Formats: sequence, structure tokens, C-alpha cells
Amino acid sequence: MKIEIGESLCYSYLRHVKGCWLVQTNWKASEHWTKQITDAELEAMFQQMRRRFETDGSVFKKTAGVGQFMQQAEIDVIGIDQAGSIHAMDVAFHENGLNYGGGVANRILKKMLRAHLLLAAYNPPGSKLQIYFVSPKVHKRVQADLESTFADLSEQYPETEWHLITNEDCHTQIVQPTLAKADSVADTAELFVRASKLLNLSGISATQPQPSLSQPDRHSHEVGNPSDRFGNLPSSPRFSATGTSLQNEVRSLMRTLLEESPTILDDDDLRNLMDYHYCANRLSLKIGNHALLREQQHGRSVNGHSRYWKDLYAGRFFVCSQWWKDNHTHNANSLLRFLDEIARGKPNHPDISKLDQHTARFLEFIEAGN
Repeated sequence: MKIEIGESLCYSYLRHVKGCWLVQTNWKASEHWTKQITDAELEAMFQQMRRRFETDGSVFKKTAGVGQFMQQAEIDVIGIDQAGSIHAMDVAFHENGLNYGGGVANRILKKMLRAHLLLAAYNPPGSKLQIYFVSPKVHKRVQADLESTFADLSEQYPETEWHLITNEDCHTQIVQPTLAKADSVADTAELFVRASKLLNLSGISATQPQPSLSQPDRHSHEVGNPSDRFGNLPSSPRFSATGTSLQNEVRSLMRTLLEESPTILDDDDLRNLMDYHYCANRLSLKIGNHALLREQQHGRSVNGHSRYWKDLYAGRFFVCSQWWKDNHTHNANSLLRFLDEIARGKPNHPDISKLDQHTARFLEFIEAGN
């Protein structure tokens, strides 16, 4: 049996993130089902689609009628949530980026229109429909075409929610929230969840690439520690226009928040920063399945591998060390939003101006394109 990891990811996402009580992969309509609208109405919908979206014969090609268009149609993953909304997902995972013959945008448009017709045919009128296209790697030119396509779909069918989730959004909106739920999922049929657990049990972060032994972090304070040489070395830090690394900026920020001005963060803030679900979903930090802070009593190791710096802050906290260079700009933006939220939430705190220096350095780091 062929196993599609992308479909397994979307299956788990619909179940545990979107709260769908019924989910199926590779969904096809049965010839024995009763349609909710007549064949004539379906044909009229199809012809309207042709008039609206067919400009050069590259979408529908020689397809004459709705019957031929819907024949052998399949939706990768479909689910029904507890409010009765229907979620239909098409997922494409191509390591080198989307590569469909006949034009990527036209191919995806055809898939989306076919899904819309299928759902309209077999679901009661007035059903809330949500249709997704998900892909982790889409090149810039193709992305622009897809965004235009989905804007057209939203304009033509505003009653349906259209979701284009690609590149970084695929990670932050689909992968990270699903992984955040993975620890408590015991269903052995969920292959993506099982794969993530296997990686975590092996001491490998399910959300980040592993370090290369040929690329030690020469600027880390822990290079001399033999155990860290094999388990705690993100790739070499990039440097901003200010000449400092993101890792050092994080250390500096933590010294300010935890030691120099410890009253800026209250107990709820600290609890949140020790919760990896909060750090991954609310702060959108890409530091593996780890919280930003960890109390000393829990140690620095996760599954036998050190994932936190050895320095102890405020005599109480270790700070996560998993800052991979491929995510530096993303994480700098996340930390910038975090600082802005603190400043807006506590404008009258006497030490709040101390965050300005960190905000300026993160901005410089981002603008330098690191």
C-alpha cells in the first residue's frame, strides 16, 4: 500500500487541530448517492465555471460536461467538524517544488473547482464548505499565480472559505499545530504522528533539521562540552549588521527579562514561556518541540540530548539552544512580535524602555536578511 505522508499529516490536522469528528482520506463519491441538486443545476454550475475561469483552453481542455468533469474525482482528505463544517484538503508534497504539466496554477484551479462541485452535489444546501490546497514548497512565481487564482475563487464563490497554505504558512498553520497535539495522540493508524514520535524518541526534533558534525557552532559557549558536540549544535549562527548572532541576542534578551528587569514578566508570562505549545503556536517560535525556558529542576536534556544552554538565568531557568540558521529570520520576527506585545501590554512599567535596544537589534538583524 502506498503511504502518502502529506495526506497523513492533513488527516491528523483535521482530527486534532480542526476538531473534525469524522475524517477520511482518498474520498470519492458513490454512484448510488442521491445528489442534493439536480444534474441540470450541476451542469449549469459547470458551464458557469467554464465561462468564468477558462480563458485559453488550459483548465478544462476538452472536457465537455459536468459528468466527465466529475468522473473519478477524488479529494485527498475530507472531514466534518463538530459545528458541521466540511473541510476538503488537497495536498501536494514535491521536494523540488510543485511541478505539474500544463501549468501549476491551472492544475490546482481544476482541482479546486472539481472539489467545489463535488461538495455542492452531495452536501445539503447551506453547508459550510472549506477547501484547502496545502504544499510545503512552492516557488515564488508559482506562489504569485496561486494567490491570484485563490483570490478569483474567493470572489466567485464567497460562501466557501478558500485556504491556500504553502511554504512558511504550511509549517506554522499545519505542521506545528499538529505536532503540538501529537504527544497525547495514541492512535497507531496516524502515520505522521507516529513518525514524529519516533524522531522525538530518538532525540531528533520533529520540526528542525539535525546539526551537521562538520558545522559546529564555533560561537557557542558550549563548544568544549563533548556531549553537546553530538547533541546540541545548531548550525553556525549568522551575523547581523551589528556583528552579533541571533543566539547571542536571545541570551541578551533573557538576561534583561529574567535578571536585570525581572518584574517585566509576571508569573503567567513565565509559565507560558515554559510551555512548548505556547511557544510553538502563540509565539510561533521554531525551536523544535521545546519551550523557550525550562526550570533548573528539569535539567537541560530531552531524551538524552542537551537542548538548553548550560547558563542558568536568575538562578532558576535554562534557555533553549535550538536556534537553527534556516529559521533565524522567522524567529527574529517572532521575538520582535513578542517584544511588541509586552510593550503594548505594560506601557507604564518603569523598565519597559530597556526592551527598545533589543527591538532595534532584531529589526537590524531582519533587515540585514540573516
